Amino acid sequence: MRINYTFELTRKQTAMRKVLILLFSLSILFSCNDSNDCEGFDVGKEFEIAINETLQNCPKNISVTLLDIQDSRCPAGGVCIWQGMILIEGRLSIEGKDYELKLSTEESFSGFPAEFSTSEFTVKLIDAIPYPDINNPSKPEDKRAILIVTK
Repeated sequence: MRINYTFELTRKQTAMRKVLILLFSLSILFSCNDSNDCEGFDVGKEFEIAINETLQNCPKNISVTLLDIQDSRCPAGGVCIWQGMILIEGRLSIEGKDYELKLSTEESFSGFPAEFSTSEFTVKLIDAIPYPDINNPSKPEDKRAILIVTK
């Protein structure tokens, strides 16, 4: 009698294992099909991006990589003779084709425009954060550019 009881318990454990494996497999399958897995930004909406970060929009097959931010704006608490500017360098990739990005808030001083356009999309430099502060300098890893990609 004891052998049958042990056999029944083992059969129940085996059934539970099969159910757990099935549920685990289904959760992996559905998570892999989630289109939000690789979306880092939405076309038409502003987004923040850090230095050496790549953000993607998979439905449109676009990625943006930020390589550098130079922020020479007059810092809070400072006295300056001009307002300064933001200059970013990066890369835009659309369906595997790469474009170099050099955008600035002051084209007349830097020689680089505030936006870059392809035949399909435009990337525009909106701002950089945090705003420079003479009493509280920011670390390079804290800097973010605010961009927008539009169709």
